[in-house]
Amino acid sequence: MTYNKLTYSVLTILLMFLLSVSAPVYAEDSDDRSVKPLDGELQLPDDYITAEDKKCMTICAKWGEDCIINPRTGGRKCRRVCKSFTEECF
Repeated sequence: MTYNKLTYSVLTILLMFLLSVSAPVYAEDSDDRSVKPLDGELQLPDDYITAEDKKCMTICAKWGEDCIINPRTGGRKCRRVCKSFTEECF
């Protein structure tokens, strides 16, 4: 019986050691990796304010959700829709 307890103890210590050695070490995230754009967010170049040949386009200013409810099953299907638009030049 003591042989089994000793074996389990040794195996547990060995497993803990192997996990601590093989665990990856992560460096602190740099600023560029920690700030990620949101889905659908418009990414503009840094010099877009001073550009001479700006182009304008209509983009969504406010997002919302439209849902359709099935009266028989009570199931609900929703989709993301634009509630208001605006024009941005870049």
